[in-house]
Amino acid sequence: MMTRVVLWPLLLLLGVLIMRWTSWAESRVFYIPDRAPFATPPEYVDVSIPTPDGLSLHGWLMPPAGNVPKPWPAVLHCHGNAGNVSLHADFSSFLTDHGIAVLIFDYRGYGRSSAASGLVRDKLLTDSRAALEFLLTQPDIDPARVGALGVSLGGVFASALAGERSEIRAVCLVNAFSSWRGVATDHAPVLGRLFIADGLDPVSNLRSGAGRPVLIVHSERDEIIHPRHAGLLADGARAGGWEATTFIAPGVDHNSVLSEGSDEQRAVAEFFVRTLAPQ
Repeated sequence: MMTRVVLWPLLLLLGVLIMRWTSWAESRVFYIPDRAPFATPPEYVDVSIPTPDGLSLHGWLMPPAGNVPKPWPAVLHCHGNAGNVSLHADFSSFLTDHGIAVLIFDYRGYGRSSAASGLVRDKLLTDSRAALEFLLTQPDIDPARVGALGVSLGGVFASALAGERSEIRAVCLVNAFSSWRGVATDHAPVLGRLFIADGLDPVSNLRSGAGRPVLIVHSERDEIIHPRHAGLLADGARAGGWEATTFIAPGVDHNSVLSEGSDEQRAVAEFFVRTLAPQ
């Protein structure tokens, strides 16, 4: 009997450690890819982005509207955890009306990108790095005027790229969480803390800003990622040397943020127009 009493806690601990080491819980809870067919709008350009590990990512390059002189300023859009580019383009396409090109891409396993299983944050960061390299080397893009937009889960990768690469002049995080374990425990206080590992947390990604600007937008009624994360991100960004501004969108839930004509949409557009202006 004594052996069984000791054995069960050890087995439980082993199970928790395995789930965390293998990111089993993360891969099944955080990522909801959609590979259903979708059409490319005629004004967008389909692009293929190679990754260092031999995959191909699909993306849309959205040229700026009107006769904007080349090379163009551009924003890399890292989208949220569900769907594919066809369901996320509206969160950034409005920037093209303000003279800014946009590159939105699908992570591996999403949309038309290479199939993949066992999705984890490090692999999606590899994809985001590849997308940034692709954008910086496009002849129509001014590599000295590039920003990053991270929406929801995409805030992880936009903040990581901004922390790594000084080429990103400005970053905007929309309805982003401050830490993986933090958002997990918001929904499952015990299991989230047990099964979701630390690492690549947005609040830590912005460790070096060198005076660059970051805009943190959050929905007041966000039912998925609590608005408290906006304050945690802003504090972390300022500690890392960023010029952080926070915009709380009143009366808005998680998925209705950046709707057409909204105050937060105008704030994001004005932010990138100002920060990506010629110097």
